[in-house]
Amino acid sequence: MKKLGMFYCLFFMICSCITNKKIYGNYQYKGVSNGFSKEYSLSIKKDSFDISHKSQDAYTNCAGKWKVFQDTLYLRCNEENVVTNMLSSGYMNKRDYKLKIISNQKLMMIEENMVLNKK
Repeated sequence: MKKLGMFYCLFFMICSCITNKKIYGNYQYKGVSNGFSKEYSLSIKKDSFDISHKSQDAYTNCAGKWKVFQDTLYLRCNEENVVTNMLSSGYMNKRDYKLKIISNQKLMMIEENMVLNKK
């Protein structure tokens, strides 16, 4: 029984590492929402990410750390300590994102219901 438990633990760790390697890269979404263009760009690196959102008159971005649990990618933007940066037009109010890993080429933003494709 102990060996079986250790096997499952090792199996999940290996699967987790394989998934992490496949999601590295740049993803993009371009579309229209309420008559205005909408664009998301996501860059996933080994231990960090950068995400930006561009709409008609706004451009926001943030950087932070990510983690994968099962088939979901969790993004958490770094905390901003400078008040003037938080008040600037480039500050991204939304600081946490959940993306479903559809494949190694596609991620779906769960709350936005849009698919980002790998470049």
